[in-house]
Amino acid sequence: MTRTAMERFRSLPVDCRRELRQAALWAGGAAVLDAACGLLLVPLLGTWFSEGEVPWSWVMVLFSATLLQGLVLYLASRRGYLAGGRLAFALVRHLVQHLPRLAPPALRKIAAPEGLLRGPVLHSMAIPAHLLGPLVSAVATPACVVLGLFFLDGRVAGGLVLAGLVLAALMRWTGQHTLEAETARSRAERGFAEQIQIFAEHQALLRASGRSGPAQRTLGQGLEALQKSTSRLLARGLPVGLTFSLAVQAICLLGLLGGTWAVAQQTFDGARLVALLVLLARFIEPLTQLTHLDQALRGASRALDTLVQILTLPPLESPEQGEQPRDSGLRAKALGWNADDGRALLTDITLTLEPGSLSVIVGPTGAGKSSLLALLGRLHDPDQGAVALGGVDVRRLDERTLASSRTFVFQEGGLFRGTVAWNLRMAKINADEEDLRRAAEAAGLLADIEALPQGWETDVGPAGAFLSGGQRRRLCLARAFLSPAPLVLLDEPTAGLDALSESRVIQSLTALRGTRTVVSVTHTPALAERADQVLVLERGCLRLRGCHEALCRQDAWYARFAGCEEPSTGGTARKDTGSLNEVPPSKAAQHSM
Repeated sequence: MTRTAMERFRSLPVDCRRELRQAALWAGGAAVLDAACGLLLVPLLGTWFSEGEVPWSWVMVLFSATLLQGLVLYLASRRGYLAGGRLAFALVRHLVQHLPRLAPPALRKIAAPEGLLRGPVLHSMAIPAHLLGPLVSAVATPACVVLGLFFLDGRVAGGLVLAGLVLAALMRWTGQHTLEAETARSRAERGFAEQIQIFAEHQALLRASGRSGPAQRTLGQGLEALQKSTSRLLARGLPVGLTFSLAVQAICLLGLLGGTWAVAQQTFDGARLVALLVLLARFIEPLTQLTHLDQALRGASRALDTLVQILTLPPLESPEQGEQPRDSGLRAKALGWNADDGRALLTDITLTLEPGSLSVIVGPTGAGKSSLLALLGRLHDPDQGAVALGGVDVRRLDERTLASSRTFVFQEGGLFRGTVAWNLRMAKINADEEDLRRAAEAAGLLADIEALPQGWETDVGPAGAFLSGGQRRRLCLARAFLSPAPLVLLDEPTAGLDALSESRVIQSLTALRGTRTVVSVTHTPALAERADQVLVLERGCLRLRGCHEALCRQDAWYARFAGCEEPSTGGTARKDTGSLNEVPPSKAAQHSM
C-alpha cells in the first residue's frame, strides 16, 4: 500500500514524530531565512542604484540576516543528525517492545527480524539526518521567494508559481516512471541477499554433497538479475533526471531572457533585474536538489513503511494482570490454524499433557509438528480452539507469567552476540558458575566450553557464528536446562548432534520427567522411546497418540519411523487397547480440556 508523507508521519510512535517535527522546524527556519536574504537584495540594490552610494543600513541588515541564516542552518543540520540518531533509537526501542508480542509468521511476511536494524532502521535514520533538510529547503525557500515577490512584482511571482507547478508535475511523472524499476531492483536486491545468506550458511553441506556448483550458478543468476534490474533502473532514471534538470535550466534561461527584454522595454531597471535574477537563482537552486533527493527519499520511505507496518501489526492480546497456572500441564481442545490462503495447517487437535511428563510429536515432513508446538507455547493464537496451561487459557496469562512459564529451543537457535556465560544467564540472570556447569554438562557442552580460548568468557559471535552448529544447538539446550520455566518446548533438539551428544541430551531430557513438562518435536526414535506419550501428526491432524511400545506394535508408519518390527495388522490401530488411542478428527473435539 502506498502511503502519503502525512500517513507515514501519523503512523510513527509519538516520540519519533516529535523528533521529526523539531528537525523539520529548524530546517524550515533556515529555508525561510535563506529566502529572506535573497529578498533583502531587492531594496538594497534599488537604493544603491537610485542614490548612487552604498546603503550601509541595508548592507548591515543583509549581513546580520546572512549570519543568522548560517547559524540556524548549522543548528538545523546538527538537529537533523541528532534527530536521525534519536529516531533510530526510538524505533529500536519500540521494536524491542513490540516484536515479542507479535506472531512470528505475521512478522516474517513483512521482513526478517534479524535484518531490521541494518536495513530499514538505518535507511529510515537517513530521512532526518540527510534528506529532511534539503527537502524542506526545496519546498520552503522557493515558496517564500514567490510570496515575497508578490509584494514586489506580481507578474514575476505569477510566472514563478506557474514554473513551480510545471516542475512539480514533471517531478511526479518522473517518480511514477521510475517507481516500477526501483521496486523491481529492490526485490532483486532482497532476493540476492537471501541467496547469499543461504549459500554462506550451507557451505559445509554443499561441499559434502558436491553440489556447490549448482548453488554457485543459482547465486550467479541472482547477481545477474540484480545487475539487469539496476541497468533497467538507470536506463529509466537517467533520462527522466536529465529531463527535469533541463526543465529547471530552461526556466532559468526564460527568466534571464524575459528580464533582458523587460529592461530593453524599460519596464525594469538594471537594479531590479539584478535583484530578480538573484531571487530566480534562490528559487531554482533548491529545486535542482530534487533530482538527487527523489530516488533516495523513495528508498528511505519504503524502509520507513516496512517499520510502520511492523509497529502497527496487532500484537497477541494479554491482560495486564492475568491468572496464574496451577501447574505445568498442557491441554489443547479442538485446535485449528489456517494459512492466509485458507488452507488448513492444523485441524481439530485435542490432547492432554500431564504435568512433569515427557511428550514427543512425530510425523512426516509437513505434518504440522512445528506449528502445533508454536500454538502450545503461544507464539501465535489458533484460529479455532484453545490451549490451557495449568488449567488457564494461555490468552488469560499476562506477558510476564507466560514468559516465565515456558522456554523454547528453536531449530534456528537463538544466540546473541556476547559471551557463552552471558547467553546462558539470559535464562537465569542470577545463575552462579555451578549452575552454568550443570546446565552445560546436561547438554554435553561442558568439555567444549572448557576447551574454548576464553572458556565461559568466549564471544559466541553474531547469532553464535563463532561456534559450530552442534555447539550452538547444545548451548541453546543448556540455556533451556538452566531456565526455571516449568514448561520446555523443543523443536528437533538433537538435530545435527553426534551420537554421544545426542545420547547425553536425551538422557538429560528424560531426567526432567516429574519436575518439568517437556514437549519435543523430533525425528529421533531414541527420544520417542523414552517419552511418556507419542503424538503422531499427519496432514495437520492428530492421527494417533500412545506410548512407544504400543505404537510399534500397532502402527506401520511409526514402526518404520522407530525401526522396530512392523505390525502384522498392516498398520491399523486397534481401538480396544488402553495404551494407544486413534484420534479421528470428527471425534477430537469431543475430548474435554
